[in-house]
Amino acid sequence: MNDYGIAVQAALTAYMDNSARTVQSDEGRLGPSDVGFCRQRAALMTRGVGATDSPPKWSAAVGTAVHNYVETALKEMFPTWLMGSIDDVTVTATLPSGATISGHPDIVIPEDNTVLDIKTVDGFQWVKREGTSQQHKYQRHLYAMGCIAAGLFDTTKPVYVGNVYFDRSGKEPIPIVFVEELDPTLTDEIDSWVTDVIYAVKNNEDASRDIPSVVCQKICAHFTACRGGLQANDGVQEITDPSLVSAVNMYAEARDMAIVAEQMKDEAKDILSGISGATKDWQVRWVSVRSSRPDEQSSARIDFSRVRK
Repeated sequence: MNDYGIAVQAALTAYMDNSARTVQSDEGRLGPSDVGFCRQRAALMTRGVGATDSPPKWSAAVGTAVHNYVETALKEMFPTWLMGSIDDVTVTATLPSGATISGHPDIVIPEDNTVLDIKTVDGFQWVKREGTSQQHKYQRHLYAMGCIAAGLFDTTKPVYVGNVYFDRSGKEPIPIVFVEELDPTLTDEIDSWVTDVIYAVKNNEDASRDIPSVVCQKICAHFTACRGGLQANDGVQEITDPSLVSAVNMYAEARDMAIVAEQMKDEAKDILSGISGATKDWQVRWVSVRSSRPDEQSSARIDFSRVRK
């Protein structure tokens, strides 16, 4: 049976290694999803530096599968919408510097002047708290620029960009959607990011390492090429990256909320001691738990559950 496990894993690894996005990365071609993440990674890719590490790709593979499933379902209901995995629409954004970025937008709705990009995440708490990331904003902006250049949108009307977030864990059945009008000021911001990469490549210099090392090590296939020769910091490193600071604060708030929640439960249990019954939403009963030791008395445990409608 273990042989089947090895065979399945080998097939998945080979399939993911030969995906269009992986091939594009190996060929040194930046796509919209590469812009806004890490300039040093983008510079290494542009130079043609091959992958030196093999971080897990399963999350990306699940994301691709969800993309294809969702786009198929949407195309069936909305045939005029253009889907990345079905209609194979390629658009190219030309930045003020002359740099061009090409890619395949997930969802283009010509009649509404709207482009939507699908993202898969594990749970929605971070997305609800932080909203759309810089990388996701840059990506959808480049798609919109490409759609305008391709004549897919009516430029006399507002253009809209958005992200549709799906919970790949399956716990949240309803996606979260963020849509807003295209922000023209992002064009120069993205162009500055891209020209930083081009300058580093032309002058054989390092670009800015925009992602903290501890995050890179988990997710980047160029980690060793990028940071392998850098001296490690044995001291306590100050966390300054805005997304990591937000994650620290989010964890701290959740911990404090958990403490308060436990206190609330304990107080409610005292009030409900010995009470069994049901409200319209919740059922409460006390269960006697016998001790495994003969010299100890049995104890009571509250059983709390939602009433089935």
